[in-house]
Amino acid sequence: MTDLRGSLRWGIIGPGRIARRVADAIGRCESNTLVAVASRQPDHKELAAYFPGARVHTGYDAILEDEEVDVVYIATPHPFHAEWSIRAADAGKHVLCEKPISMCRPDAEDMFAAARRNGTFMGEAFMYRLHPQTQKLIEILESGAIGDVAFIKSSFAFAVERDEANRRLYDVELGGGGILDLGVYPVSMARLIAGVSNGTRFVEPLETRGMAYIGATGVDERASALLRFPANILAELSCAISLQLDNKLRVFGSRGRLEIQDFWFCGGLDGGTARIDVFPIHGGNYSVAVDSSGRGLYDFEVEATARAIAAGQQEFAAPGMSWDDSLGNMQVIDEWRRTIGH
Repeated sequence: MTDLRGSLRWGIIGPGRIARRVADAIGRCESNTLVAVASRQPDHKELAAYFPGARVHTGYDAILEDEEVDVVYIATPHPFHAEWSIRAADAGKHVLCEKPISMCRPDAEDMFAAARRNGTFMGEAFMYRLHPQTQKLIEILESGAIGDVAFIKSSFAFAVERDEANRRLYDVELGGGGILDLGVYPVSMARLIAGVSNGTRFVEPLETRGMAYIGATGVDERASALLRFPANILAELSCAISLQLDNKLRVFGSRGRLEIQDFWFCGGLDGGTARIDVFPIHGGNYSVAVDSSGRGLYDFEVEATARAIAAGQQEFAAPGMSWDDSLGNMQVIDEWRRTIGH
């Protein structure tokens, strides 16, 4: 466990699958405690098993009125992120909101404005950004190991059955589709890599072009985007909810390339060894291992949230998603969705 020299009491709105992982992470973060969950189905038999010891509130409002909750993790479907993040901030709660931060950039702006006026923390929960794998990737790029970055290629896609268990992914009203659920990851990574290559924390594309297949339920079942960044860097990004792709990050430079399999997975949900493979153009391939054994994938974002709050910060430090970083990411997503008619 990690001593962050502070005591935080957490509440969860939307206690689904990812929330269970975050709850486990909170339990491993010393001086941080999950005290409450809010559900619209408080009698669900699995709540007590998945969130042992936590009070179960009926409805989301109740957790905002709970004076024993300091920070709220929001894991509702995407269309409700903005509303409940703003209401939590207005109730004086710190907020860790699951990605995407919102459905569009204007909503995200309203969310950060709420945190600003209330003096509270608000962060977007891109777990991979806070894992040491990402810092190691930055170090490799800054070392010049692959030279000047010219091309980024990444995908995040799975073939998911269209059934009741996965209804949200195929429901327009619940923010379904590949771009909002999965495409946000390669977009955020491409902006980070292009930023490092331009000597900054992230950079925005000069141009975004998107294409997609819209399925029978009206969501983008598979989609691709081409981004053009400063310094002549191009990125080709793909996502899907109805198709399995190779799910690799590839970065091509003037002196070689690097690859990461499942870059958002960082070696495993329950910890493990992530690997960055480097292929210099003249041979001598090698791998850089990043060991996170004994620490879950979501531990790092919980710890970073606790550190920021203890330090009186209102947003994540890089390579976590700062407010401007989240706003820029949503701007690209908005444009990608606009170009496919969403």
